[in-house]
Amino acid sequence: MDKFSLIIPLLIGILIFRQFIPKEVNRFDFIGLPILGLYKTYSSLPSTLNAEILAELICLLIWAAIIGIYQAKKTKVVYHYDKLSTVGGIHYIVLWIVMLIGRIIILFAFHFTDFMSAIQSGGERLRNDIIYLVSQSGDWLIWSTIAASSILYSLTLYKDHPEIKEFFHTQIKQKG
Repeated sequence: MDKFSLIIPLLIGILIFRQFIPKEVNRFDFIGLPILGLYKTYSSLPSTLNAEILAELICLLIWAAIIGIYQAKKTKVVYHYDKLSTVGGIHYIVLWIVMLIGRIIILFAFHFTDFMSAIQSGGERLRNDIIYLVSQSGDWLIWSTIAASSILYSLTLYKDHPEIKEFFHTQIKQKG
C-alpha cells in the first residue's frame, strides 16, 4: 500500500467527523472527493472483469448511490457566520455504517458458497477464509462505492438546494 492510500482513510475520517459541525461548502467535498474516488477506482481495477465481479460492482454502485441520496436528503444546508455550510449530523455517519453493512451483505451474497463451506469447516479455516475474501475483494470496489455515494450526494444537494447551485455558479463565473 502506497503512502497516498494511507492518507485517504484519515482524510475520509476527518470529513466524516466534520459532519457534526457546520462545514463551509467547498469544491473538494462536492467535486474533489468524487474525482478522487473515480481515480482510485480506475487506478486499482483488476486486469480482467468477469460477469460475477461486474454484477457485484453494479449492486455496490446501486447501494452506494441510494446511500448518497439519503445522506444528501438528511444534510442541512445553513448559513454559519454568513458562509454557506452543511451539517450532516448523525444521519450521515449512520448511513456510512449502513453502506458498510450493505457492502458486507453483498460480499456474502456473491461468495455465499465459499462462506458456507468455511462455516462448515469451522475454526481457523472460517477466520482465514473470511479474511481472504474480504481482502481479495479489492480496493477498487471500495473506491467505487465512495465515488458513487459522493457523486449522488453532491448532485442531490445541488438539485435540492438553490444555495448550493448558486455557490457553484458563482465559483464558475469567478474562474471564467
